[in-house]
Amino acid sequence: MNNEKWFAAAKNAGFESFEIYQQLSEERKFTWFEGTLDTYVTSHVLGTAFRGIYDGKMVNASSEDTSDDQMDDILDSLKSQAEMITSTEKDMIRRPEEVSLRAEKKPESEDADTIKKLLAECEKKIRDFDERVAAISHLEYEEGIEKRTIANSYGMDLCDSTSVHVIVAGVTVRENGETRTNFEIEKIDRIEDFDMDDFVKRLCEDALGKLNAEIPSSSDYPVIIEKGAFTQLFAAFSSMFSGEQIYKGISPLSNKADTKIFSELITVIDDPANEDAAFAAAFDDEGCPVRCKKVVENGIFKTALHSTRSALAMNTESTGNGFRSGYSGIVNAAPHNLYIVPGEKSLDEMMQDMKEGILITDFAGLHAGLNHVNGDFSLQCAGYAVKDGKKAGGLTLMTAAGNIFDLLSNVIEVGSDLKWGIHRIVTPSIRFAKIAISGK
Repeated sequence: MNNEKWFAAAKNAGFESFEIYQQLSEERKFTWFEGTLDTYVTSHVLGTAFRGIYDGKMVNASSEDTSDDQMDDILDSLKSQAEMITSTEKDMIRRPEEVSLRAEKKPESEDADTIKKLLAECEKKIRDFDERVAAISHLEYEEGIEKRTIANSYGMDLCDSTSVHVIVAGVTVRENGETRTNFEIEKIDRIEDFDMDDFVKRLCEDALGKLNAEIPSSSDYPVIIEKGAFTQLFAAFSSMFSGEQIYKGISPLSNKADTKIFSELITVIDDPANEDAAFAAAFDDEGCPVRCKKVVENGIFKTALHSTRSALAMNTESTGNGFRSGYSGIVNAAPHNLYIVPGEKSLDEMMQDMKEGILITDFAGLHAGLNHVNGDFSLQCAGYAVKDGKKAGGLTLMTAAGNIFDLLSNVIEVGSDLKWGIHRIVTPSIRFAKIAISGK
């Protein structure tokens, strides 16, 4: 498509400003089943989104088919949309700003024979790990590339891309008629650096640990929430930091600026350009340069995350957090590479310090069991008993209940085991004074 032609047509149609956002997603996927390559799939999807200011209102459209001969129809559709909008929220297309584009660390694409060898070896190691391994439910290797471009009628012209390679595996274990499953995904920058033995050990041991699990008695327990589980919980509540949620008054952090909300042991950072993360970005989906922010510093709420729209509503500046959920999604204020700053102790050291308690490794029903307005949660979970400072028998069918603010105000230790993987929000394992656990 001819961007300049679209900009000229939009101006002639009465648009004050106009933006074209494109996202190219390419994927290469190998799935393995019982000793052979089961499927090999490639995909190439180019999606285009249009935004424009017409009659003072922001209008949006998207399509996978955006030839220039569709120009008049799309512009007419956007104008009709503006006629129906009654919101008085201010928004704008951004003017170009200086962006420090990063040098992308792009993993090399692997040849098919190397990938098949990797999957065959991984399958064998999983099957040989323990006689209770009953089946490998899933085994695949994926290479994905995502490219973003943003151009607008003010002269903005930005482009960046990210590349991620992963291995994904699922296992089923069985003993005395009882069946349990587990699933692991690991980012691989180079196959020669991939620690397959560690990957297989985590996959299988977590599944085997669920066998013969017991239901604990209901009580308040000292608890460590393992990094994967707490990442789940923290990510589910992360919209509290959104400037849009705050100015609408539906975030529990509305009117909480510079207020202590968590333990002084908790510092939360949002850093879209973080090079350790899989999805580092130099600019957001509006073309605003990103920056590193301390969202919470030693327990005190410092910075809301803003898009252009939320910043205008609160008479401040965008923090470079205007992101889309996909090319067809609208821009919202959202975290990007948000994390809790890790501490100094490993998970094993925290269990030794705790001596007796519960290690939670998984939550279920996250979105059904949360109250985003006040921070309450009640979630079914699973994990392990901790006895004499070590992980003991598995625990199941228990429910953890509390409030995210009370929980993060009663932190004993923050672990050192932060791991980005393919997440945009991550936490280390954290030890808490107590959590109400409902069991038998």
